[in-house]
Amino acid sequence: MRTITKTAIIGGAGLLAAYFLVIRSQQNKQNAGDAKSIEDSLLASEEIREKFNRLPLKARDFLAGIPMHSLDFLALHGGREGMTIADIYRAVGLEEAGEIEVGAVSKVLFDLRGAIGKVMHWDEVPELVREISYLPRLSADERAKSLIPPGETRGISRVLYCFENEMLLEIINKTVHCFWLLASEKTPDGYALYNAVYVKNLNWRTPIYMTLISPMLKRIIYPAMGKSMRQNWEREFQNGKALLKAEDGV
Repeated sequence: MRTITKTAIIGGAGLLAAYFLVIRSQQNKQNAGDAKSIEDSLLASEEIREKFNRLPLKARDFLAGIPMHSLDFLALHGGREGMTIADIYRAVGLEEAGEIEVGAVSKVLFDLRGAIGKVMHWDEVPELVREISYLPRLSADERAKSLIPPGETRGISRVLYCFENEMLLEIINKTVHCFWLLASEKTPDGYALYNAVYVKNLNWRTPIYMTLISPMLKRIIYPAMGKSMRQNWEREFQNGKALLKAEDGV
């Protein structure tokens, strides 16, 4: 079992302080928005949630009892006919590390979180992964149906399954057990992409950790990721031109 030295604790505390100072400074900037824009955003979120809840998704039963932390939406114009969620995942730049540009502030936050995790031994937890992963809950048929092999690593995530219009990934460390769901829906001029995050309470750290980082995720990192995903899609399909048949190419 790993032990954490006094030096590591002091170093981790210093990194945590820097981490949350950056978050607080960004929160203060974000709070400058007016009440009308917040009200409009809430109304839009309710409409998106209603549409998302109508989608027939395996994740509803698979993640039963686990609360949703966030739900984001991207309207993707253009593309090819018959695109699966795996195709969309690649087109928006999620498959390759470095294709998602998150901006300087988000990069600093990611780097700080990585440094804290290294000092505190939060992230390298193979025994915990074997113990609590949802991977064994898949049936043999579901494993065979998945377009991406279940258990395949994607960055800090592991693929649980990838069906035609639904992809579920899992993140496990000493602070959270997190599930990242991507779901797509055909629209008249392209595709709708839903990005939902579910967080399971792992231990006493989870609610504290999520309370501290949620503002940064929802106000800084998720919007930056969404912007980069849209830009990658538009570059791939020439700024959202009309849908093409698969055999036409792009």
